[in-house]
Amino acid sequence: MKVIAVGGSVTGLAAAAALADAGHEVLVLEREAAAPPSTLDEAADGWARPTVPQAAHSHAFGSRGTNLLRDRLPDVYEDLLGAGTGRVNLADSPPPMLGDFAREPADDDLNMLTVRRSVFEWVLRARALSRPGVSVRTGATVRGLVTGEGRVTGVRLADGTELSADLVLDTSGRKTDAPKWLATAGLPVPEQTSESCRITYYTRYYRRLTPAPPGPLNRGFGAGGLWDSYTAVLFLGDGDTFSISLGVLPDDKEMKSLREEEAFTAAIRATPLLAGWVAPGNSEPISPVYAMGGLDNSSRLADPAGDLPVGFYGLGDAVCTTNPAYGRGVSLALAHVFELVDLLAAHPTVDRAQAARFAGASKGLLAPWLGESIANDRGRAGLWAATVAGERPQMPPPGIVTFGTAVAASTKDAQVWRRVAQVMMSLVSPAELYANDEITERVGRALAGGPPPQLPGASRADLVAAVRGATAGQQAA
Repeated sequence: MKVIAVGGSVTGLAAAAALADAGHEVLVLEREAAAPPSTLDEAADGWARPTVPQAAHSHAFGSRGTNLLRDRLPDVYEDLLGAGTGRVNLADSPPPMLGDFAREPADDDLNMLTVRRSVFEWVLRARALSRPGVSVRTGATVRGLVTGEGRVTGVRLADGTELSADLVLDTSGRKTDAPKWLATAGLPVPEQTSESCRITYYTRYYRRLTPAPPGPLNRGFGAGGLWDSYTAVLFLGDGDTFSISLGVLPDDKEMKSLREEEAFTAAIRATPLLAGWVAPGNSEPISPVYAMGGLDNSSRLADPAGDLPVGFYGLGDAVCTTNPAYGRGVSLALAHVFELVDLLAAHPTVDRAQAARFAGASKGLLAPWLGESIANDRGRAGLWAATVAGERPQMPPPGIVTFGTAVAASTKDAQVWRRVAQVMMSLVSPAELYANDEITERVGRALAGGPPPQLPGASRADLVAAVRGATAGQQAA
């Protein structure tokens, strides 16, 4: 089958590699005209991706995606390890409060890779384009779809060129123009829903200068926590690199200066859990501070029983986006890619039945994570908004498991910790955490004596004071 993938970032490259391995021919259309770095070192030092706004920020490569790479794209997995990517199993670093932690067979799946996004994408691109069935065309902007006999048969580029294919994939990410393409072609457009994540991120990259980690690693792949008005998470990268991302409410005026290096550093130093990592002599910054806002939990998932375009499928962020704080983007994109690969093997005819099957598989895969992200973001944003306003946060009803209560209980109950980890790593459905009678009982029992001690973060007053002090010092200078 001849396939066109519109978008040459992680989802498009992974789709190209996986489909080529299944015997298909794939042309990747990349809007960006600039040539990618020619070496891994150049990519690692900062690969500018203006068409991929999230590329400059921290990434978690969770268990579902890591295991798929290992099992179904093993050459990519091995090359990532050769590029300095670290391997982590979360069960090797359970909360110390759990005491004698006994591993279970399911823990073997709690794998993660620690690597910068730029290194990950460069390795994936090199391996994808090494396949005989994959080619790429850069500087190619799609302006519309070509149709015939009631189905999509190709794409139309900005210069008027028409390219034909048996199947067109939208791998262009959260900024996709697919609704416009479909509407112009007279094809059904899936209903779009969107709700703000109510968070803005600030990220900076560092190189560790010490032989051992200069601070605790309470998350296996890094360190961090969520406090009453912000979140701060450190992500280990390839080699001796790491990144730190701070998240705050978009309308938190006191935190607007986090885009300035002095204020960003001050906020980290005010967070005891992470302060040691940026102490003089322990690390050096290797990037500016990057900011990213305007994030939504959104869906363009089609109704399997409704009217569907034939020969055109969206993958990953092009059809569903969730708050990147949960680190599921790459894992879910890879899972979505292999849903398509397996569907094409079982149902190779491009027709209405195939479209319905893929729409059903897409909804089954992605909708639960969208719902969880929306619920968690509402709770977290409500907590932060109340704190910023000097009000008392509203507590969840008794007997209801939320992400916050589950995480708190996970420091006292190994089975709750395991289930939280499995859900965070996209290995089991969110319902297995939030709507499971045994887990609900365990959470209630673990928290009956009160919540556990909170991770060492900054109070709202301390955080504001630190950021104001850094800003004032900069203005004085």
